[in-house]
Amino acid sequence: MDKEYIVNQVKLLVSNSNENPDYDKIVDFTVDKITNDIANYCNIPIDELPNELSTVVVSMTVQAIKVNGVLDSENTANIQSLSEGDTSVTFKPVSDIYVALQGLNPITDNYTSILNNFRRLPE
Repeated sequence: MDKEYIVNQVKLLVSNSNENPDYDKIVDFTVDKITNDIANYCNIPIDELPNELSTVVVSMTVQAIKVNGVLDSENTANIQSLSEGDTSVTFKPVSDIYVALQGLNPITDNYTSILNNFRRLPE
């Protein structure tokens, strides 16, 4: 599975409209987390995941980012401070966003039927 391809696809679908300085880090971390979760669920090492799961990783990553609103300009939970004079927005540290994403279980009923086709019995 080509991580660079997946990251590029996610970036096409999730824009950095509010110019979050940690955008690349957040997308990269979320792709890694989703890939790891899929590998664990399917009992397949990450480097052996089939290319057919690339679109699933993209879909699950986009869903994780949008559901948590970590890059959403409408989500004020990610804003640490806001100034009005000369407009200044400071976002929460990326570590806080990582913690929120880490607690997420992205494997929902929407994806289990797809992932079950690739799932192996644990060794």
